[in-house]
Amino acid sequence: MASNSSSRPGTRPTRRAASLRVLTAVLVLASVLVPMRARTQTDVRTGIKASGTVKAPLLLASFRGGGAAQDAHDVARHDFDLSGVFAVADVEPLAKKLEPDPGAQGAVRVEGMVEASGDGFQFTGEVFDLATAESMFKRSYPFHRADVRETMHRFADDVLEALTGERGICETKVAFIRSTGRVKEVWVMDYDGLNPYQLTHDRSLALSPAWAPWGTELVFTTYKRGNPDLYLFDLRRGASYPFSTRPGPNIAPCYSPDGKWIACSLYRDGNAEIYLISRDAQTAKRLTRNPRIDSGPCFSPSGDQIAFSSDRSGSPQIYVMDGDGVNQRLLTQEGKYNDSPRWSPKGDRITYAARHDGIFDVVVMDANGQRPFQITSGAGHNENPQWSADGRKIYFSSTRSGRRQVYMMNADGSDVVQLTRGDECFNPAAGPRPKRPGVSRAG
Repeated sequence: MASNSSSRPGTRPTRRAASLRVLTAVLVLASVLVPMRARTQTDVRTGIKASGTVKAPLLLASFRGGGAAQDAHDVARHDFDLSGVFAVADVEPLAKKLEPDPGAQGAVRVEGMVEASGDGFQFTGEVFDLATAESMFKRSYPFHRADVRETMHRFADDVLEALTGERGICETKVAFIRSTGRVKEVWVMDYDGLNPYQLTHDRSLALSPAWAPWGTELVFTTYKRGNPDLYLFDLRRGASYPFSTRPGPNIAPCYSPDGKWIACSLYRDGNAEIYLISRDAQTAKRLTRNPRIDSGPCFSPSGDQIAFSSDRSGSPQIYVMDGDGVNQRLLTQEGKYNDSPRWSPKGDRITYAARHDGIFDVVVMDANGQRPFQITSGAGHNENPQWSADGRKIYFSSTRSGRRQVYMMNADGSDVVQLTRGDECFNPAAGPRPKRPGVSRAG
C-alpha cells in the first residue's frame, strides 16, 4: 500500500481516468459476451436459464494489521463477492511497488490496512488498476471494533461507486415476512441476510411490507384489528400506527418516489381498485374503475407511471397507467398469468412473477413490455421479485429448498444466494440506500 494516505481525499483526474479505463474494459467485455448470452436464451414461454454476469477480476489482498484486520477482510470479501460485479481472488499483500501489467485490462487489486487509532481503529483501503499500476481510489475510515461490519460495507459501496459510477447496496436493509404457524410478523435483515430482527410483535397476520424512500418507515398490511388494514411502522420510534383502516381489504401498498403518496388496493367500492392515499391519510384518489380485480401497484422511478396487475382481460396481466390513472394499457404479451410487477431503479425494466405449467417463475422485461425473459427455472415456485437499490440484484421468495425462503440473485438470474432459513419467509422488500446527513424527507 502506498504511504501517502489521507482521510477522504478528493478524486484526482488520474484516478478518474483509471476508473474509466477499468469500467470501459468491463463494458467492452460485456458487449462481447452479452450477445452470446442472448443467443442462448429463448423467449419467456419456454423458460431460459441465465448464463451468468460478466465480472471484472478483483485481487483482494489480506489486510495488514491485528485481529480486526481479518474481520474487516472477511466482510469486504463477502461484499465484493456478492456485488455481482467482481470475480474475487485472494492474494498476499504487496511486498514491493506494483508494476504495470498491460495484459490485465479491467482487473483491479485492493489493499487494506487496519491500525490502532485512539480508543478504536482506522482502516485504510486502496484500489489499484493492474494494467497501469495506478492508484484509483484511496480512503481512510475510523471505526470501533463493534462497527467493523458497517465500516467495511461503506468501503465496499465506496469502491463500487468509484469504479462503476453506481453505489452498491451493502448498507441497505431488507424487510420480509416470517411465518410461525398462524402468526406472520415483519422482520428486517441486512442486505445479505445477516442480523435479522423482528419488527412487529402483533401476534397477527402481517403482509406486503414496503419501504418509504427515506428508509426509516415501512407500510404494511396487518390483520391486528381483524380487518386487513394498512399501518406505518416508524423505525426510529419502534412503533406502528394506523394509516388506512377503510372497510374491506387495504392491501399491496407502495410509496411514490417522493414519499408524498402511497398507492394501494382498496375494496371500498366492493371491488379491488387502485387508489392513491396522501401520506397524511387525508386524501384518497381512485385510479382504476372496472368490475375486475386491480392490485399490486408500483411506481416508476420518475413517479409519472404506475404498473399494476389486473384480470380485466380474463387472467392476471401486467398493465401500466399514468400517475393520474389515465392511459391504462396492457404491457405483458406472453403468458396467461402475470403478477407482482416491480419497476427497476433506472426505470428501464420491470420484473414480475409469471405462472406456467402450475409453477411461478421470475421474469424481467423492458419497461415497454418487450423482450421478456425468464430468469428462474426448475426450482419450485419463485415469486415476490423486488429490485435492489442499485438494480444489480433481485430479491425473491422461493420454495426450491422446500419451505418458502427469501433469496437474492443477479438481475440475469445468476449467483442465487439463500438469505433466510428455518421458518417460512417471503414478501421481501429491498430498502433504499441510507440518506446522508442534511437530506430531508418529504413531509
